[in-house]
Amino acid sequence: MPVVQAHPAGTPTWYDLTTTAPEATKAFYTALFGWAFEDYGPALGHYHRARKDGQEVAGLVPASPGMPSAWTVYFSSDDAQADAGHIRERGGSVMVEPMQVMELGHMLVAADPTGAVFGMWQPLDFHGFTVADEHGAPTWQEIVTRDSGRALDFYTGLLNLQSEQVPGDVTYHMLQRSGTNVVGIMQMDDAHWPASIPAHWMPYFAVSDVHATVQLVPTSGGTVSVPPFETPYGTIAVLNDPGGAVFSVVQLPA
Repeated sequence: MPVVQAHPAGTPTWYDLTTTAPEATKAFYTALFGWAFEDYGPALGHYHRARKDGQEVAGLVPASPGMPSAWTVYFSSDDAQADAGHIRERGGSVMVEPMQVMELGHMLVAADPTGAVFGMWQPLDFHGFTVADEHGAPTWQEIVTRDSGRALDFYTGLLNLQSEQVPGDVTYHMLQRSGTNVVGIMQMDDAHWPASIPAHWMPYFAVSDVHATVQLVPTSGGTVSVPPFETPYGTIAVLNDPGGAVFSVVQLPA
């Protein structure tokens, strides 16, 4: 099991899910990934930490009235207050100002200049997911946006990452830290993405068998948005959970 020891500043550190259907959604992810949930109680709005075989993988919180179901990708920060200023300087907006969450850490939620929502996490006692690239664990994340050039400028500057364009028909950039791929930026076009779909971050979870996982989705209360398809990076499917939140699963190459 690839245990994650640290999350350097500017790299993904946590995913969490705001959901309109918490009980059905917990059962769904338990069926697909084998997650177990711990409820932090009313003091933290019944925020749940999800674990896989005892390792931290993601968070879940019931949505406030009027909020949609959605996953949020968080990036590690050395200074959340400073990053809030950097976000504004680069054309983004801060939706939730930096705040301390008990002794766990400091968080903020923001939107980039193209409208995609993301978070920053400055750790104290809690450092984020502790396992990656295993069944039911985080493995990749990408922003899907109609202005990839603007997103590229924003995130390379904010997160201190380098970029490399991937050859192919779709405009896609890998953002890298010291030569290691960290996140992707995908350009949306009108042919494949309806105009109603806004810019968003897409979390990917690894699965041992993508076809077997997809077969579990309808009986567990979810829907399959995009059936499994082959890529150089593995077999991918795009799914919706019972609350409607979108995420991807990928069976990594052997």
